Amino acid sequence: MATGKKYNVPALEKAIAIIETLSQREEPVGVSDLCKLVDIPKTSVFFILNTLEQHQYIIKSPDGKYSLGSKFIHIGLSTLNRIDIRTAARVSMERLLGETGFTVHLAILDNFEPMYIEKVESQAFVKFASYIGQRQPLHASGVGKALAAFMPQDLLEQAIREKGLPEKTEKTLTNVHDFMAEIEAIRRQGYAVEDEEGEAGVRCIGAPVFDHYGQLKAAVSITALRTELPIHDIPDVSEKVKRAALDISRQLGYVQTLEPELN
Repeated sequence: MATGKKYNVPALEKAIAIIETLSQREEPVGVSDLCKLVDIPKTSVFFILNTLEQHQYIIKSPDGKYSLGSKFIHIGLSTLNRIDIRTAARVSMERLLGETGFTVHLAILDNFEPMYIEKVESQAFVKFASYIGQRQPLHASGVGKALAAFMPQDLLEQAIREKGLPEKTEKTLTNVHDFMAEIEAIRRQGYAVEDEEGEAGVRCIGAPVFDHYGQLKAAVSITALRTELPIHDIPDVSEKVKRAALDISRQLGYVQTLEPELN
């Protein structure tokens, strides 16, 4: 018995074609032009437009042209607000693991501290004892520095006042001036490198994740032994981390033309 048969509703397909066409137009579109764009008879277009207008999915301008209504915004935001970031990030995290071979973490900011909310672990012989719910120092971790660089400046300053910059290793940045210079570099390049600043022998690369408002939502990072991630490999791996962060951001509705708010 055949399975997977698809059933189409012609009227619904026509309505979808009209909606998608209107979504791609910067200006309202008249019925005649819309008919040409979707290649649907004028009578059908008229009835579909009339139905969509009655349900407030489109609006009609005084000169008889049509554009999408705000109801689509409410539906879109409602959908985005229900997206679980761990679910949205999982595929990208697994892909990043496959590309690099390094353990991948996803963290959010909680009380000025990065907290792991997801982990995809490498099958390498040496495994990291990190776990979901674990907190990391903001100034001495890959996810922390990525979050610090793109969080609002006033909150970053408050975080430094409250948490300080305690020394974790001999490489930890404990001077505010040096740390802020590092933050500026991270903002320019779009990723953070933590080079044995939180734990000797361990390197991390982190990048920020943004939501559909263009606001900081989380950070994703790879964690590797220093011997497995030599300095000359950092630029290549960092691009992979940035790409994964952007993929996750897009899953959350982020539009790349938006600029993250730093103030």
